[in-house]
Amino acid sequence: MKNKLLNLGIIFGGKSPEHEVSIVTTFQAWPWIDSKKYQRFLIYLDYENQAFLCPTIKKQNPQQFIEKALKRKQGVDFVKKGIKVKKGFFSKKIPLDVILLLTHGGTGENGEFQGLLDFCEIPYTGSNVLGSALSMDKIITKNIFIKLGFKVAPYLWFTKDEFKKNSQKIINQIGRKIKYPVFVKPTTSGSSIGVNKAKNKKELIKAINIASKFDHKILIEKGLEGAVDVNCAVMGGYKPIASVCEQPITEDQFLSFKEKYLKGGKNKGMAGLSRIIPAPISEKTTKEIQQIAKIIFKELNAWGMARIDFLYQKKSGQIYPNEMNTIPGSLAFYLWQASGLKPTQLIDKMIELALERKKDLEKLNYHFKSEILAQR
Repeated sequence: MKNKLLNLGIIFGGKSPEHEVSIVTTFQAWPWIDSKKYQRFLIYLDYENQAFLCPTIKKQNPQQFIEKALKRKQGVDFVKKGIKVKKGFFSKKIPLDVILLLTHGGTGENGEFQGLLDFCEIPYTGSNVLGSALSMDKIITKNIFIKLGFKVAPYLWFTKDEFKKNSQKIINQIGRKIKYPVFVKPTTSGSSIGVNKAKNKKELIKAINIASKFDHKILIEKGLEGAVDVNCAVMGGYKPIASVCEQPITEDQFLSFKEKYLKGGKNKGMAGLSRIIPAPISEKTTKEIQQIAKIIFKELNAWGMARIDFLYQKKSGQIYPNEMNTIPGSLAFYLWQASGLKPTQLIDKMIELALERKKDLEKLNYHFKSEILAQR
């Protein structure tokens, strides 16, 4: 007797600056999803979060594929424990056992969509509402890193409105407290979108104006001399494990969107980035980064799989945790592949962890009887 296939929803796209990155990740991940284990339902979220059921991905251009999916006009509503697919006057409910989230940034990674799935009682891969929301805000994560006793690059932040009212005061404060060069970032943006390096006042103002288009909170970070990027992925639940470390190689002043996603060509996503795996750092430093990554994963209430990004100063030996990505580009498969886990096994493990969390939640008591309603 054959094992019953799991009904797997695969969600991608969404209201996010990283919408196109999500599409690239989905095209990468599609062949990793075993059709002998999963009945696959591919669901595209457009820029306004309207959901559409897609056909099977074949050898197509991603843009043409999306156009074809929209022409089918098979709208999707999320309902209890599944989806309702609409076609004209007709609709059909499809139960879903689990959802693989391939949504980067925006409402697909900040906890909003996770909340919808929780309400509909559909288990999903990755962190829950709290873990997603905490990790999305770079300012909150830095505050948590500091409370955990870790060093972070000197920073300050302000709102877009505050800058309009007190721009000169803020500019002077940056020059005095942080000092150039600095990195200017939208607080909740990913994939380096809206991020720029500023070496003087003129570049700072330009960078702030760009960042303000993506977020109402702006983060200013000190550019650390001699620091290199080192990333580490973490997977699990209450007892997470860490991957090998990588050192991305950049030709720009920082790891830009172009370097991350356009350098390799042919929609390779993060897989096209030049990198050294394992990172050229000592075994002691590697173990320290892996340990810090696991601590951050647990403290930020993460689950499933995430990638934690660090800055490392070789001269001083100082490690600076920078941020955590709860749905990393290309699912950080290259880090797990280098750790001995094939992409198909990575997908399986993420789905197993999603179902494990579901069982864990089902053990909780959501009912409490009292005499409160009987009172007169």
